[in-house]
Amino acid sequence: MIVTKISDGFGNQLFMYACGYAAAKRLSTKLALDITYLSTNNLRIYELDKLNIVYDKLFTVDNIRYPLNIVARKILHLYFRCKYKFYNEKITYKYDERILNISRNSYLFGYWQTEKYFKEYREDILKMFTPRYELSRTCNLFIQKVKSCNSVAVHVRRGDYVKLGICLDSSYYKNAFAVLNEKFENLTYFVFSDNVDYAKQMFKDVDGAFEYVENSSSNSTLDDFFVMKECKHIIMANSSYSWWAAWLNENPGKVVIYPKDDKILTDFYPKEWIMVE
Repeated sequence: MIVTKISDGFGNQLFMYACGYAAAKRLSTKLALDITYLSTNNLRIYELDKLNIVYDKLFTVDNIRYPLNIVARKILHLYFRCKYKFYNEKITYKYDERILNISRNSYLFGYWQTEKYFKEYREDILKMFTPRYELSRTCNLFIQKVKSCNSVAVHVRRGDYVKLGICLDSSYYKNAFAVLNEKFENLTYFVFSDNVDYAKQMFKDVDGAFEYVENSSSNSTLDDFFVMKECKHIIMANSSYSWWAAWLNENPGKVVIYPKDDKILTDFYPKEWIMVE
């Protein structure tokens, strides 16, 4: 059995699952998900249950009250250490070839943020990373809109990035708009953000057709995601969330634009995507 740690936000959960799925598939063995980190952390929630993923076992301590759940997690991880061989990725964003030599009883501990871990199973992943809940009416209307025009998803990430000081400024987006405007005509930019008011101010003086996607359902984060991935093209943020929206996009003529950062020297971005300053 392959056990893979699932933690952090939605985009990172997708990477961790995809790597574990591919490893189990290559070895023709079972797959288990360890979500105990999310079960003992109030900052993030497990969101893969809203997708059509497949696995054989789920390890969780959701039904154990704090602080006993932390104790239970530590005991469970001691069990994992005894039964499974742990594989920690060497460098985040870089492909670790050791993944090809792991045994059937392995525990994957890392972020695994490159398509090289799972690209060979793209068709499987495209089918699994679909909603297993009913999309909101607003979400479905936006999906119809983006499919019916020359749409571009624009992801503006704020939230925790503000404190971290890694938010992208307007110059990146303006440069990205210029690249796309040279390639295509009649573009409509659909803006996705965790701070829509800020995004509206950022683009208020930019020429072009803009629409701001605001889903108010209980699954608004995922609703936004499923609209984003249906756009014809995408201007990413420096985010695993919009990375996945771009990767899952099935438009054969899609253009994906990403920002220049330290990850350009790694395996994070597929070679066919376009870097913009």
